[in-house]
Amino acid sequence: MVIRDFCPFRLVVDEDLDQLHRETATDVVPAGLTLFEEGDPAGGVAAVLEGHVEVVTGGRVIATLGPGSVLGELSVFVPSASRTATARATTPVRMVTWRAADVPTRLARHERLATAIVADMAFVLADRLDRRTQDVVALLRAAGSRLPVADLERFRSRAVE
Repeated sequence: MVIRDFCPFRLVVDEDLDQLHRETATDVVPAGLTLFEEGDPAGGVAAVLEGHVEVVTGGRVIATLGPGSVLGELSVFVPSASRTATARATTPVRMVTWRAADVPTRLARHERLATAIVADMAFVLADRLDRRTQDVVALLRAAGSRLPVADLERFRSRAVE
């Protein structure tokens, strides 16, 4: 298994692989362990190489992520971001992490490597944004018959911004 097979490392070129390995950490997490809690500071991005992680919010499982999934990508773009959900390993998990705190420094020192990682994460963010927008629009359609027209239009205009 090669780290470059997984987002957000798929665009890293051969010449940058040694640097990538120096800047990442591989962790093995046992089943049942909580990786982070909702509200925790988001310190970086993690790529799941093996195993499965439940994403829980409000006591409800909203997703199960497996190999190839990414956690914490927003922290790379929003330094003050906090975790929006709790993540718990449902099986033993092997993952690679890349700290977000020093992204500006990394961009200056290793521009090609950092740009490759950020560019790969952009695809993930775009996909998640599209899904969330579709969810919001579906909710607005369902609520349309129960909301005053002025409120519905205000929500719709925010959804498309």
